[in-house]
Parts: sequence; structure tokens; C-alpha cells
Amino acid sequence: LAFRLQDTEESLTKITQQVYEMNAKLHQLDKLKDDFVSVASHELRTPMTAIRSYVWMALHKSDIPLSQKLEKYLYRTLISTERLINLVNDMLNVSRIESGRIEINPKAFDIVALTKEVMEEVRVKASEKSLQLTVMDHKLPMVFADADKVHQILLNLIGNSLKFTYPGGTIMVDFFTDGKVMEISVKDNGVGISKDDLSKLFHKFARLDNSYVSISTSGGTGLGLYISKSLVELMKGKVWVSSEGVDKGSIFTFSLPLANEENLKHAVDFKVNVQGEIKPLEPVAI
Repeated sequence: LAFRLQDTEESLTKITQQVYEMNAKLHQLDKLKDDFVSVASHELRTPMTAIRSYVWMALHKSDIPLSQKLEKYLYRTLISTERLINLVNDMLNVSRIESGRIEINPKAFDIVALTKEVMEEVRVKASEKSLQLTVMDHKLPMVFADADKVHQILLNLIGNSLKFTYPGGTIMVDFFTDGKVMEISVKDNGVGISKDDLSKLFHKFARLDNSYVSISTSGGTGLGLYISKSLVELMKGKVWVSSEGVDKGSIFTFSLPLANEENLKHAVDFKVNVQGEIKPLEPVAI
């Protein structure tokens, strides 16, 4: 019996060692993947940026008249190049989030004021579709989060509504608090989302087959919502979506901690430190 127990212990020790070794190899492979995505993305972005600049110059600063056909081809090249650059930026952001290179430095700030700033940033784009933008102005407590990351989230969600709201539609941002968290909702009266597709959102490269995606002319990467969800969760919040169905609009909502006495007392619990080099987020394209 003693020999059997010893054999069993030795077997368990070997299995445990093998599991640790396999886990270490998986971590190494995951790091190699992140490094590859980061390096490849940087290498892709450099020539893409140059191509975009030269095509823009050819379109707007040409010293010879352009034929209508050539102008159309150059415009399509410019749009396609911008889509590739947007994809590269999103891939870099995903890589930096998943590799733990994004720092969260929370502070108390006015979420209504920040939302109004973001709305002003997208107003020119919204005017191209004659969209009405509204921010519900309430007297609200301060939130406790990283304002730069919240700015990125708002640009992603409001930009999403810009893509999928019909010309002449409305986009409204509203707020609700229960005294513990702040909920920020981006509501539009656009194409909506079918019940079956609601669960597909917030995943990497999530693309829907219904009109929610097909109406978009921007060639979205499918990464914006995933990035937003990852950032919200890093700040101890949640994100979700609701819709009554196709052509009935959608509401994207995320929550953030309040800058109340309890949270400020435990401020260190909301901070995310980075071991190694801190990486910034690439800008959101609207």
C-alpha cells in the first residue's frame, strides 16, 4: 500500500510539472503572438500612412486636371487605405490591452462635460447625415475612472451610432445613477439589432449578417465594441446593449464607479499598473 501511495504521489508530481510546463509554453506562445501583432501592425501602418498621404495629395493638390474616372479610383484607394490604417490601430489597441500594457489612472471628473466634448468632436461627421445629437444635461455626481479611456469608449459607441443611424435620425446620450455607479447610455433610432444577434456583440471581429453591419459604409473592423468592453471592465464597470429589433434603434450602456467616499478611500483598487512599458491607445477613427 505504501508503494502504491508513493507511486501515486510521484505520478501526480509528474502531471503537475507537465501542466506547469505546458502553461509556461502557452504564455510564451501568447507573448509571441502579441509581439507579432504589434510589430506587424507597426510595419503595416508606416507604408499605409505614406500611401494615404500621397493619394490625398494627388486628389487635392494635383498640378494637372484629373479625369472623373481617375478621381474615382484615387478616392476609392484613399478610403481603402484609411480602412487598413483603422484596422491596424484597432489591432494595436487589442494587443496592448490583452498584453497588459494599458494603464488605468482613475480620477474624479464630470462625465456630462466629457460627453459634450466628444459630441462636439463628431458633430461635423454627424452633419453629413443630418443627424441630431443630444446630451441630456443633469446635475450628476462625479465618476471615478480614467477620463482618457472613457473618451475612447464614448467615441467608439457614439461613432457606432453614427454609422448605423439613418440620415435625419437622432443620437442621444443619457445618464442614470443609483448612488453606487453611473450608467451612460448611447441611444439611437437607427437600424437596430435582431434578438439573435445581441449576444454576438462585444466579441473580437464580431460581424453581424443583418442590416446593422451591411448599412455601414465605413468598413468597420468589428473590434471597436470589444475594445470598449475591455476598457470598461478594466475600470470596474460593465457594458451591455439592448434593442427592440431591426429598424427599432439600439441602446449601448456602460457603467462606471462613482467618485464617492467609499471608492475614493479604496482608490488604489481601481488603478491598473503596468509591469514594463506603458503603451498608449491609438486614436479612434470616426
